[in-house]
Amino acid sequence: MGSPISQEVFLARAKARFGDKYDYATMLYKSFKTPIKIRCRIHPVRLIAITPEKHLETTGGCKYCLKMFRSQRNGPE
Repeated sequence: MGSPISQEVFLARAKARFGDKYDYATMLYKSFKTPIKIRCRIHPVRLIAITPEKHLETTGGCKYCLKMFRSQRNGPE
């Protein structure tokens, strides 16, 4: 098992990966595997509940950004 990831380390990794795309201001960080709530700045429709681990492994957690990413990758339908 790896060493625990602190909030500071998580935020540094998230900022390096996503820049300012997500708002972490209301996040209550407990652990790398405990869900947090963040908001996409491009699609601020609602809070995104995701673990910090999955947030860094995926496109971020915003289903609207994922839809845009998939449509750009596959071309117009």
